[in-house]
Amino acid sequence: MASDIILTNLRHKNALEKTAKLLAAAKDNISHETSPELAAFDIRDALDHLGDIAGETTNEDVLNRIFSNFCIGK
Repeated sequence: MASDIILTNLRHKNALEKTAKLLAAAKDNISHETSPELAAFDIRDALDHLGDIAGETTNEDVLNRIFSNFCIGK
């Protein structure tokens, strides 16, 4: 059940929420028979957000957050 899912990382939660919204937008575009490119863009963006969670894509903001917690060179 979806209510049984626990996320301990806010970045993952935000990425999943964005993914869900983008997939809903893609579904709406398909059901309203708008240009297929619009649905494809939404799906591509959704995959990018999932890739952020899986580590398949790197986002400079994510890397900056990770390395901001390290003290290097002192």
